[in-house]
Amino acid sequence: MRNRRNTRRKNVILETITNKNFIKISSILLVAIIILFGSIKIRNYFDKKELAEQARELDKQTGEIFTAMETEIKETNTKKDGIKKTSTAKISAVGDILCQMDMIQDAQNEDSYDFSYMFDNITKYVKKSDIAIGTLETNFTSNRYSGVGKYNTPTEFLTAVKNSGISLVSLAHNHVLDYGEDGLNQTISKIHEKGMSITGIQNNEENENSEFTGNIKEVNGIKIAFLSYTYGLSNENEISEEEKSKVNIFSEELALKDIQYAKENSNYIIVIMHWGDVNSSTITDYQNNITGFLVNNDVDMILGSHPSVVEPMKIIQNAEGKNILVAYSLGNYISSLKYENADVELILNIQIAKSEDQEKAVLQKVDYTPIYVLDNGTKSEKRFELTDMKQLAKDYANGDTSKISRKKYDEIIKKLDELQKIVNEN
Repeated sequence: MRNRRNTRRKNVILETITNKNFIKISSILLVAIIILFGSIKIRNYFDKKELAEQARELDKQTGEIFTAMETEIKETNTKKDGIKKTSTAKISAVGDILCQMDMIQDAQNEDSYDFSYMFDNITKYVKKSDIAIGTLETNFTSNRYSGVGKYNTPTEFLTAVKNSGISLVSLAHNHVLDYGEDGLNQTISKIHEKGMSITGIQNNEENENSEFTGNIKEVNGIKIAFLSYTYGLSNENEISEEEKSKVNIFSEELALKDIQYAKENSNYIIVIMHWGDVNSSTITDYQNNITGFLVNNDVDMILGSHPSVVEPMKIIQNAEGKNILVAYSLGNYISSLKYENADVELILNIQIAKSEDQEKAVLQKVDYTPIYVLDNGTKSEKRFELTDMKQLAKDYANGDTSKISRKKYDEIIKKLDELQKIVNEN
């Protein structure tokens, strides 16, 4: 009996000790959890505060970048031309429109292709203009599709480009004769079938004057001449001189002929130049020399492509004191190139104006929308999406983590900062 009572007493003591230890351990764990979650909450608070500040700064920085430039343009050009009652024309300009094989593969659905989703997020920025232009750096031929070395793309890509708002394309680029004259003719035919216009080729059937290689479009009573030239061709050694003559390879003689015609038949001249070094934001001597020539011959704006990355913008004053905007490279409108900043490009938003009592139109307003090619990964059904870069960062900063990670957000913030420095270099 005594042994049984002793055993019971021991069990009670052990149970008490165990319960006390459990309570003690539980209390320690509870305190640790509270501290952990408290730390996370504090860290999240400061993260959110930092992100909110960055979101506000994004608005400020990207809104200020053209302020001084725009003021200078208005003060000089408007005063000089004495604009009173005006008509205006809005132009959206993008860089190179490319299509690599991984884009083609991603768009493939059995025997058909759908590229439309790639442009869905940014169509609204392009379609708000009266006319949208870009360099279509691919071909549409009966040959097998290719997105490296030579460029040949399904016509569904052209449909998506057209539906995104692009209405006039330059064919003056280094890949335009990848498939020779026959490939060029097939490409021209496909573009015209979509109801799009062309500049940058010889004997453009859209022109009344067969000697003029540009394209003149009238918007709200303002006639705008779009001239286009390339530095050369990727396959120059593989094609004949006759084939080369079909494309606008830059020469002063050719440019002067086009500029003269444009002066006589339009109110504003925009030159699209395919030039510069690939994957470089540095302006070359070749670019500077051509810029000087074009400025001295009184063109109104110069837009560049080819480097696949954004290059600086400058305002250059001609001998008569007119300010001319030169955007040395707008980057790629779309591509999947793996250069460090080939996923960043600009949509340049241009507004020109003309008074009813003046012959020349002037640049009235200019700004840009930074665009980012969001790569959702190889396993994604919709891998490549063009997005408003600034809006993407702002959405994340305001709590929307569905599209990008914190790592991607930090990368985009860095790219936006670099972009601002490049564009506003001078």
